[in-house]
Amino acid sequence: MSGGWIFTHPYIRKEATGDETWLLRSPETDEYDLLNVQGEWSIWLGRIDTTSVSISCNRCREDADCNLNGKCEDDGTCTCKTAEETGDTNYIGTHCEVKLKESTCGTIKSEEGNVTYSIQRYSESPGAPATTLFQQYNRPVYTHIENYPNATEGDIFWLLYTGRRWFGLTFNIITLNATETEVLQGTQNFHGFWSNTYNEGTIYVSDATIGDSPVGVDFYLIGERGDQFGPYGALYPLQKDGQEGRGLFRCTGPPTIRNDTFGQGIEDFQ
Repeated sequence: MSGGWIFTHPYIRKEATGDETWLLRSPETDEYDLLNVQGEWSIWLGRIDTTSVSISCNRCREDADCNLNGKCEDDGTCTCKTAEETGDTNYIGTHCEVKLKESTCGTIKSEEGNVTYSIQRYSESPGAPATTLFQQYNRPVYTHIENYPNATEGDIFWLLYTGRRWFGLTFNIITLNATETEVLQGTQNFHGFWSNTYNEGTIYVSDATIGDSPVGVDFYLIGERGDQFGPYGALYPLQKDGQEGRGLFRCTGPPTIRNDTFGQGIEDFQ
């Protein structure tokens, strides 16, 4: 924007295609310091509206601002503890707020049927090691690796955190004719188009949770949908004997190393 500030996000767009990417736009100003910008901002809410904006530096001042899970550096950023330092836990998030216990919960299984999911990492450039965690909302995306009933070639099943609940998603990479990059970008852009995702491809949903993983969380198969039912449709408990509070998944070990990164039919991201 000429004469003002805009906020964009690499994974959140206002439309599936097009060049209009701003989500928040300041009034016209020649102010070089963002913290000094005054006045009403324009915000994209499916339409352009106005809002008041308060901005401050997202910097740590002491190790407590890094949740005591890392060191506050002189430049105000947090350096999180590594798995080598903690034994089995990596911390993710800008302020080391989320624990990832790879050695115990990298792979999870359902109590009924032993349906198995694992976290995955991918390579961000050709020839580079697969070290980048596949994640959404600072939670790992769990990919199905075995025992899903009636799975066919090209099927992908994910457990993906939506900011409040875990969704069980399914789609077929062959039917969609999507590239590996498109699959990754679509997931990273999930927030902007979540309403398009909550459809027949969302087959189950969890209770609300702020936990680090799906373990110990109750899940429900989505049945009938429509105006008669709640926002998620008719929900059928997936826990053993339909028991509430039992949780569907259990931790079974470290991440499972695979030749394909995101499920059946998808090769490693390069």
